Amino acid sequence: MTHPVADAESREPVADTLGALRAPVPEPIRVAGQPPSVLAFHGFGGTTREIELCADVARELGLAARASCLPGHGSHARDLARTRFRDWVDGAEAEYEELAHAGPVIACGISMGSLMAAHLAIAHPERVRGLVMLANAAWLRPTLGLALRAVGVLRIPDFMMKKGESDISDPDARSTQISYTADPVHAAVDLEKNARLMRERFSQVRCPTLIVHGALDRVCPVANAWRVANLLGTSDVRVVILPRSHHIVTRDVERDQVARELSLFYSKVAAQTETTTPSGRRPQVPVEP
Repeated sequence: MTHPVADAESREPVADTLGALRAPVPEPIRVAGQPPSVLAFHGFGGTTREIELCADVARELGLAARASCLPGHGSHARDLARTRFRDWVDGAEAEYEELAHAGPVIACGISMGSLMAAHLAIAHPERVRGLVMLANAAWLRPTLGLALRAVGVLRIPDFMMKKGESDISDPDARSTQISYTADPVHAAVDLEKNARLMRERFSQVRCPTLIVHGALDRVCPVANAWRVANLLGTSDVRVVILPRSHHIVTRDVERDQVARELSLFYSKVAAQTETTTPSGRRPQVPVEP
């Protein structure tokens, strides 16, 4: 039996079958502005809905921003099942290449997307001047991580793992979250494996880094924030723990605090670069209350 896939032109939701999107996929995010440009990446099985806040803050500061669905995302989980970590990295690289010619970049990501952002910071230190890791997926909750490793070791055939509601405490935001209704297990296995490999590369991150994590995260342990901070090769790291937030911190009850942290971080990175607007002015740095 075949399942209908979202039409890229109409952007209508797919039928309500296992692995379908919960709602129509959002349009790619394109914000005109000056460098440093903010390049943001969503999480595993998610969409740009999760990172709209990253672009909104850039817009307020007059910075350019960009975000699109990574390969295998924004259609049906069957498409995600055919992709692996290398495909998502290639998608991130393609987005980066289109922005980098305009000047410095701030790489930003949530969950799996934070690993894409970290990859760019490591691979392109000459252009990526800031890194934002939101609810980073360097480690998954222990039971999930062990289960995925067991699937890989036992070579269990691929299957769809049905998902419950998104890990967001705010009920309104949770009801409007857009993601697949199921995740392909072998793609998740590959993500977990490559997250372990990425941990060995974090020491190569040299740019200023902002790490934000929800204390009540049920997908990626809050301990990830400090674990990653201690592995980074830069001492310019700010760690923010949100006491009432779950996994999707950009849409949860403390999203206003996340926005303030992003604004301060973007402005700091902008001030550290030599790039200016055509008029010679830098983005205005907000004053903390």
